[in-house]
Amino acid sequence: MSSKLLASRMEFWLRYRVRYVRNWLKKPRTGSHKSASTSESDWQNIAQEGEFAFHRTDTWRVTSDFMDQSEALFAYFGFIPDDWEGKTVLDLGAGSKLRSKYFFNSKIIVIEPLADRFIREISWSDLSDAHSVHSVPAEHLVEELTDSIDLVISINVLDHCFNIQEILNNIEKYLRPNGIAFISFDKHTQIDELHPLVLTEKTCIPLIERAGLEIVKQTKGLGSTLRGRQTYGHGPYALNFWLRPKLRA
Repeated sequence: MSSKLLASRMEFWLRYRVRYVRNWLKKPRTGSHKSASTSESDWQNIAQEGEFAFHRTDTWRVTSDFMDQSEALFAYFGFIPDDWEGKTVLDLGAGSKLRSKYFFNSKIIVIEPLADRFIREISWSDLSDAHSVHSVPAEHLVEELTDSIDLVISINVLDHCFNIQEILNNIEKYLRPNGIAFISFDKHTQIDELHPLVLTEKTCIPLIERAGLEIVKQTKGLGSTLRGRQTYGHGPYALNFWLRPKLRA
């Protein structure tokens, strides 16, 4: 990484850290900052602006290493590209580049709140290659996708959102009766500006069940896919859940 880019990233993180600490100190100590939801306006104005700034200056996703890592992750989690041929895959929180291209001849649908900005302002973003793109938060239900998705994948996303319960409710609505959702995100016991939710096994499992989803399998960590690192960058390890809808009445 060049000294100029490193200095730019350090400046960005310092600026957002100072703002976060200032805002946090103003909050009453009610414990409400430690939850699985936060204010949408705070998320939009602070967390999402930080996310966009990060992606706009990112140089890693342009390299082949991004898809190499994506392929290693999907393989580690047991996904085979051909298994979803001809099926509809929802890339929930796709970011600026499509990991979901791993799935061979699948119909890729994207929900990504910054999608319009990524496509417009980041030349290497490939989101427009998807079958359809919905530039809305994962917490907002896209009605036309109800009961139409065979596979939902969401990697390193949910800890960047503002209300995990609404996201899980939507996932349940999107899935076909025999559909599967796979969500993987870092465990967080503390918040910061780009990760405004506390997400642990204790907080997440009741929300999954409340959404009408059944846990098929649950693991933690990422094996050897990230050179032995067990998180995407925060907390002690990643949480991984394979989910399916409970029987609907």
